[in-house]
Amino acid sequence: MKNRITALAVLLVLTLSMVPAARAEVNLESYATGRFSGSYTVYTGPGEEYYRNGNLNYRGSAARIYGVNNGWVLIGYEVNKDYYCIGYISGDALYNITKQNGNIYELDFSSTYTAYADDYCRVTDDPIYNYKMFYTIPEGSAVTVLGSMKSWKYVEVQSNKGLIRGFVASKHLKTTASFTAAPYVPPIITAQPYVTARPYVTARPYVTAKPQPTSTPKPAPTPVNYVSNNYYHNTEKGEWLPAYQEIYIQGSWPVYSGPSDYYYRANNGKALMGGGTCRVYGVEKNWALIGYSLSNGNYRLGYINAEALPKMGLNIPYLDLKYTGRVLTRDAALTDDIARYRPTLVTLKKGSSVLFLGYTNDSNTSWAYVEVLAENSIMRGFIPALAIQ
Repeated sequence: MKNRITALAVLLVLTLSMVPAARAEVNLESYATGRFSGSYTVYTGPGEEYYRNGNLNYRGSAARIYGVNNGWVLIGYEVNKDYYCIGYISGDALYNITKQNGNIYELDFSSTYTAYADDYCRVTDDPIYNYKMFYTIPEGSAVTVLGSMKSWKYVEVQSNKGLIRGFVASKHLKTTASFTAAPYVPPIITAQPYVTARPYVTARPYVTAKPQPTSTPKPAPTPVNYVSNNYYHNTEKGEWLPAYQEIYIQGSWPVYSGPSDYYYRANNGKALMGGGTCRVYGVEKNWALIGYSLSNGNYRLGYINAEALPKMGLNIPYLDLKYTGRVLTRDAALTDDIARYRPTLVTLKKGSSVLFLGYTNDSNTSWAYVEVLAENSIMRGFIPALAIQ
């Protein structure tokens, strides 16, 4: 725990030191270096919804650290002597970084543009060694250009394998489509030969039908929604948390202030959601941010394992939190109950550093959702939005 707290403090300082630069695309030729203790699953993009190339895992080797995007760390590391992989690992790895050399910055992919493949483009996650291909973009397809690395463009594309990020050769991308659709040619339809209608046949004489026994119709069965949950990104929400929806949770689930069991847990480490109706804001790293009523009339917002959510029929957003450093402009009380009584968990002093996650409204008040180091633990909660503006 002490190492995690120290790492978060370092991360806050690094984040606060960022000076974003206005540019059309991110240059990925600069990086920090370090090692991360433990093993982490590698995805081509910043989230488990992105395509995973094979069964790649990072296991503590020396890494280039290009930056942080949506709470995930973009790294490059040697898989073997012929393969160098660039991909994303969970942001939790920042709590376990060692031998760090250089600053780690947030990757600002907000300035992007659309380009088109003028040939069949090979997509690789290894622009360093042997350019090993794992997907091909068909000619004429549109891609989103996020950044560049020498003669390569770093792109995102929707494929039949899901969302993919990777590198393609710059020479195969154009800013305008270079193909022309074939002109429409109406089909040639040959008229059918005229067929003389059959002679008129007199209808059979009317026969009174036998009365049928009456019966009470059975009620239609209640439809069952067998559609799996749809998890999605809301790209229009900006810095705000997603709007909540009310769902029913079965069973009892431990509640933590953040998306892991090493975050602060209220009620002297015994906070529990005992089932029933609750508010669900969204998911992050297989944890769901919920709001629920307590037996004493209070209300609490916190995280439970996403396995608690019903498995079918729901549209659930990813939280897509901001993860940017802010400094308080005034004293502020941190609370996990913005719906009713707003009890103070800890008082934060003016000038304190916090990790800003997003805004939300409740009871006609604007709140900032933040992460802090307090009470010898990592804690998430809400403070008045004015305290960071």
